[in-house]
Amino acid sequence: MISFTTAFVAATLAVGVLASPAAAPAALTKRNTPNSSGTNNGYFYQFWDDGSSGTTTYTNGPAGEYSVNWQNVGDFTAGKGWSQAEPRNISFSGSVNCEGNFYLAVYTWSTQGENYILEDYGTYNPCSGGTSKGSLYSDGSEYQVCLVDRGNNYLQNWSVRQNKRSSGTVTTANHYNYYQSQGMTHNPLSSAVYQIVSTEGYGSSGSADITVS
Repeated sequence: MISFTTAFVAATLAVGVLASPAAAPAALTKRNTPNSSGTNNGYFYQFWDDGSSGTTTYTNGPAGEYSVNWQNVGDFTAGKGWSQAEPRNISFSGSVNCEGNFYLAVYTWSTQGENYILEDYGTYNPCSGGTSKGSLYSDGSEYQVCLVDRGNNYLQNWSVRQNKRSSGTVTTANHYNYYQSQGMTHNPLSSAVYQIVSTEGYGSSGSADITVS
């Protein structure tokens, strides 16, 4: 088990703003350099913090388990999964305790954009600042789908689950195939650097304990 506490500001490139900047993530950035990433107990892990305020502590647990605690942060992402994105059926379980802004999502990142299959979130729905791409039904719930353009040709694909949950299984192929059918230009599989079940907090305090398989 290893633990990291933020003491480093990641190199970032500023990009656009959302329609509701007071509720959106404080750091609207391309996440070029994670604070830490690697392999732990057979899983890839990633931890990134923008370093703008507060503290974040990330801890790897056994197998696919991780925990994260944050206090008054700007923005961070952390989680476990795989170093390559594939159309996996991804199971997760655990809890997130946060009264403010957070995301719990199957998340991929690349230099061209990000993909969020959002299973639980706090006070801000990211599709409120995006272009609607309809909806799809998968894994027991309707998902609102949208495209968010952060500027500088940096795009985010979002699937926002209507029945929020912190445990379940995500059939990622359903989402990735739908994105392509709607002409959403960022391909989540060909260019993604990693695929994780991510906890993200922004402008908030909280804790999470999640196990991925």
